[in-house]
Amino acid sequence: MLAPTVSKPISFDPDGTLWDFETVMRLSTSLALEELADHDPIAASQLDVDRVVSVRDRIANEWTSSVISLKLVRFEGFKQALIEAGRPNDDLAEHINKTYLHHRYANIVPYDDVLPTLTALRERYKIGALTNGNSYLERVGMEQLFDFAVLASEQGVSKPDPGIFHIAAEMAGYRVDELLHVGDSLVDEVIGAPDVGAQAVWINRICIAGSPEHMPEFQIISLSTLIDWLIG
Repeated sequence: MLAPTVSKPISFDPDGTLWDFETVMRLSTSLALEELADHDPIAASQLDVDRVVSVRDRIANEWTSSVISLKLVRFEGFKQALIEAGRPNDDLAEHINKTYLHHRYANIVPYDDVLPTLTALRERYKIGALTNGNSYLERVGMEQLFDFAVLASEQGVSKPDPGIFHIAAEMAGYRVDELLHVGDSLVDEVIGAPDVGAQAVWINRICIAGSPEHMPEFQIISLSTLIDWLIG
């Protein structure tokens, strides 16, 4: 099997790569709506998870021209959802946003292959997180497994922009062409990293079909494959 060459630092995109973000996001949204029902049952009766997620995604798409805090995007999503439900209330939107964020971190469960893989790789490589999201490692109790973390909202640049991969490599203390990046997004990970000379591995846990023009050189369905490739 074709495998990447041994690199010095390895960066991982957390959401979708290290844990099931979609599931935890929807669960946290549901729990936030339960909290909303305690404060405004009329508003809660007008909303469900799909509608709130749709509003949030619409706002995120409208703001794609700049790198922004996803916490702010989520707040604006709840705020707009309340407006569209005919129950505008900024303070309540802020409260349920905090409720969402609490559950968003509290309910994260890493995939089974994550802890063994990171533990094994960290004996030989610098391990980092590189995210466009707001996954603060200390909030999920995994900071001890990482040597560095790069958050797009703190750097003013996001994947697949070449700049963020340069930042990750510099933070690790290596050249960008020594970086190996692992993630679940064909666009953000597989296109962005190779454009600056880094290697990219697409983790395709659910075996979705990739577009021919964006097919990665390296593809895995489990992080444990990295141990076979890089440690043997």
